[in-house]
Amino acid sequence: MNSLILAFLLAAAPVDYGPALNAAVFDRAWSLVDDHYWDRDAHAADWAEARKLYRPRALAAPNRQALYAVLSEMLATLGDSHVYADDPAGIGFDEAREAGGQGGFGFASWQSDGAWRIFAVQPDSPAARAGVQVGWELTALNGRPLDMDYHPDPGDSADVAFRDELGQTHRMRLTATALPPEPERNASRIGGGILLLRLNTFDHRPDRWIAGEIAHAAPRGVILDLRENYGGEAMSVGRVAGRLFTRKTILLRRIGRKGPVDVPMLGAGSRSYRGPLVVLVGPRTASGAEALAAAVEESGRGTTVGERTAGALTGAARYPLPDGGEISVAEFDIRTAKDQRLEGRGFTPREVVTPSFAASRRGEDPALARAIALLEAGR
Repeated sequence: MNSLILAFLLAAAPVDYGPALNAAVFDRAWSLVDDHYWDRDAHAADWAEARKLYRPRALAAPNRQALYAVLSEMLATLGDSHVYADDPAGIGFDEAREAGGQGGFGFASWQSDGAWRIFAVQPDSPAARAGVQVGWELTALNGRPLDMDYHPDPGDSADVAFRDELGQTHRMRLTATALPPEPERNASRIGGGILLLRLNTFDHRPDRWIAGEIAHAAPRGVILDLRENYGGEAMSVGRVAGRLFTRKTILLRRIGRKGPVDVPMLGAGSRSYRGPLVVLVGPRTASGAEALAAAVEESGRGTTVGERTAGALTGAARYPLPDGGEISVAEFDIRTAKDQRLEGRGFTPREVVTPSFAASRRGEDPALARAIALLEAGR
């Protein structure tokens, strides 16, 4: 989705790509969208034309990368964040990253206005030692345009080119090293009785973790940081919301081929946290995390602070492809309880705080500082 994290991935078993396999993969992908995409009526004619246009190119693709480039180009015509294909070489990426020990250079980037911008540099990593800075644009790997399929093993080296804000190019030879897994969540206590909960995924029952941290800290205010949260299943998002809302209410509205369906929060009643709440969001806040932030703002339950979110909010299912790849198909459009559509638009928080690259490099966090100030002021 909207980040590029250069990391190790276990290699997929060799597959012989050619007209027969390419046709099977293409036809399966095209048919799954035709059968399941939520807005088929609006796209039926264009989708039929897309098959005529892209199928010959897919059959002629000489390898996996070329085939999936054609699939990606075709799927992008729908303009839906949750319609995309993952080739076999990328299926194990998340598992490898979660397990840790995968190779990487120690920086992470995300796509903004057509450029891959560095948003994090891991301390004591090859990137940090080489002087890579937050805010730089990643422009090339090994002299070529960016390739999402590049995942170095520990010990692999690559020539990486960056461009800074002044337009100066920085070329570096980086050698990948084993990196620890990325944390899914973290809790910390801030002076004055404020509890900061960083939640980067809705996997693995974070509602129970949130309930435990709140019960242990008994905070006078909670900051829920969703700035690196890419979303998750609606039920998991609903459970998290239930720990923050005392009554059961509508979290979001799903619109599919059979019409709209309201998805409720799974309210925890008297067990829910009732105190002051601030939610932090940003351009990498996506999908269910956007829905949760919008629910907090629309209901008046708390305050939202940060930057406009990714605008990636439809409901998808994943299906296998014949070569071991997968396709994600958006089967539902999603609206907020007040019928606000965030797909392609994003959610704008009540208080917009945009950090400068210079502030980020100094380790400052103006959005978090503003959230703390709001809670300390009793807002």
